[in-house]
Amino acid sequence: MHWISADRAVIVTRNGRVKATFGIGMDLLDTQGLENDPVAAATFAFEGLHTRTVDLADPRKLYGTPIESTFEVVGRETIQILGQDKDTIQIEELNSATSIRWNFKNQFWFDFNSGFLWKSVQHFVRNVPPIETEILKPAK
Repeated sequence: MHWISADRAVIVTRNGRVKATFGIGMDLLDTQGLENDPVAAATFAFEGLHTRTVDLADPRKLYGTPIESTFEVVGRETIQILGQDKDTIQIEELNSATSIRWNFKNQFWFDFNSGFLWKSVQHFVRNVPPIETEILKPAK
């Protein structure tokens, strides 16, 4: 999915994961290794270590930067979207990009029954605020 702001910044997501950004400043050019991404699977199979690589628009040409992540179930949480309660399970993704000495945490709120990703807070590059998404209704 492509999200375009009024000032022409673009966020590209794939199955809820931020895959690329454009016009934000320090952009995320691409994300690879999403085929087995627990965020995209919506199966709550968060065990083990998962690896993806990212290409960052950085003066140091940080292409293929590996990120290793583990997931922790925080617990069930009721969130409100447009005044409607959503029964979710909150997941924290603990990330480590050792080659650039950066550790960070992403958060996801999945529908407890269907696995649909309603809300997320995702970091994509150091020193830039995370991208917060909240889906008002599923796309058809």
